Amino acid sequence: MMLKDWVGLVTGLVISSVVTAQNAVDAKIKRYNKIGNLKVDTTFNCTYLNDFMIPYQEFADLHNCKIKIKSKKLKTTMAARPHFLSLLLGKRNRRYVILVNKKESFKGVHLKDVPSEARVGLFAHELMHIRDYESRKVTGVMERGFQYLSQNGKKKVEHYTDSLTIAAGFGQHLYEWASFVLHDSDACEEYKSFKSEVYMSPVTILSQMESTRPRP
Repeated sequence: MMLKDWVGLVTGLVISSVVTAQNAVDAKIKRYNKIGNLKVDTTFNCTYLNDFMIPYQEFADLHNCKIKIKSKKLKTTMAARPHFLSLLLGKRNRRYVILVNKKESFKGVHLKDVPSEARVGLFAHELMHIRDYESRKVTGVMERGFQYLSQNGKKKVEHYTDSLTIAAGFGQHLYEWASFVLHDSDACEEYKSFKSEVYMSPVTILSQMESTRPRP
């Protein structure tokens, strides 16, 4: 092979590598759409964003929070968490992630099967987790993590978060979510049992809504 052929081959390989790397970067960028401080993966953006924005727009205190919504294999439908390393960078630099279960073999409730009204309740609940984290110092956020190590601790956190959701004006949507999971979903009995033990029941949600309703 002549020198000019070698040069041509090497040049071609370099160009190919650069194009491949750029395509990978572009693909990564296109996986997420950005709305202010909210970063949403394209699947969620196309399918669920309208429902998500109903509670999100109401919670103005969260609009300055850096929140990413992404898909991941989970043991539940959704989960909201702080990015651990960002907790060490000061409150202004905190980042949060809302995870959506993408595990096909999941025997709980898949987000795609949830009615719109119930989805709004679930989204409001996950955003209230972030509001709770935002109200806490690093030690308080870590305390929340330790609470999740026990069933009783999980129940306290989730009931508190349900209470925040009701107080924020999304009690009826939360009721729709809880009722769907326990009575209308195709979730396995083990998952329904876990939900009924850890989260507010539909009856409890209605009761709390009634007790907090302004009297004439």
